Amino acid sequence: MILRPEGGGEHSKDGFVSAWEAVARAEKAKSATYHLVRQPDHARLSGQIAEQFAIRGAPALDDDIVQGIGLHDEGWADFDNGGQRLSATAARYCGKNMAVNAEGKPLSFLEIKAGDFLRAWHGSIESAEAVAPIAGLMVSGHFRRIGHFGMSTGTYSYDDTQHMRQFLTGEEQRERRLLRVQERSQGEVEYWTDLLQFCDLLSLYLCCGSEDSVEFPQRVGPKGETIRLRMQDGVFALSPSLFAREVGFSLPAHQYPEKGGGASTRLSWRVR
Repeated sequence: MILRPEGGGEHSKDGFVSAWEAVARAEKAKSATYHLVRQPDHARLSGQIAEQFAIRGAPALDDDIVQGIGLHDEGWADFDNGGQRLSATAARYCGKNMAVNAEGKPLSFLEIKAGDFLRAWHGSIESAEAVAPIAGLMVSGHFRRIGHFGMSTGTYSYDDTQHMRQFLTGEEQRERRLLRVQERSQGEVEYWTDLLQFCDLLSLYLCCGSEDSVEFPQRVGPKGETIRLRMQDGVFALSPSLFAREVGFSLPAHQYPEKGGGASTRLSWRVR
C-alpha cells in the first residue's frame, strides 16, 4: 500500500531533492488521516504515464512495454485488497482486513519484509511475462535492481539475504530464457527497464502527496540529462518535458480511517 498522509507530510526547503527521498519522507509521516493507494493502481498509473511520452530520439513504445509497466506491481493485489494476509511482516488487521502497525498506522510498502514482498514480486513478474517476453524482462529487471541494491546496503537480515539470493538466481535464469525468445538486445532491455523505473518513481511521487521539487536518477530524456520536477501554479512541471502537452491523470484511493460511510475517492494531477 502507498500512503498519502493528510497534507503530504513534511516538505524539504532545500531546493531539489531526490524523488526517492521525497517518497520515503511521505511514507514515514504520521497523520490523523491518509489516502491509501493500492499498488496495482499505482502501477496502472505508471503505464498511463508511459503512454503519454513524446521523447524525441527515443525508441518507440509499443503495447507490450506499456502493459508491462502497467502490471509491474500486480502481485500486490491480494495483499492490498485484504484477500491475502502478510506472514513475514508484523501486522495487526482492522476494518476491511487492513494491515496496520502496533500504533494503528497503515503499513506502507516500504515496511513489508522480504518473506512477503518476494511473493508479490514473483506474482508481478509472472503477470508481466504472461503479456510478452519484454514485459517479463522489464519487471524482472526492475525487481532484480531493487534486490541488488538492498543486498549492497545490508538492508536484509541473514535469512532474508538467503531468500534474496535465491530470488536473484532464479530471475537471472529467467532473463537468459526470455532474452532468447525475443529480438531486443540487452541494452534495449536495460533502457526499457530504466523507463519503467522512471514511471514507477514518478507515479509513487504523485501518489504519496509530496510537493517537493525533485530530481530523478533515471536518464530517459532526449539528451540523457537529469529530469527534474516542480510544482508550478498547481501543475507538476517536468524539465525537460517528456510530454507533448499538459496531461491529466487520476486513480482511485481509499480513505483511512473511513469517513461518511464511503471510503473511495479519486486523486488527480496535471503534469506537463
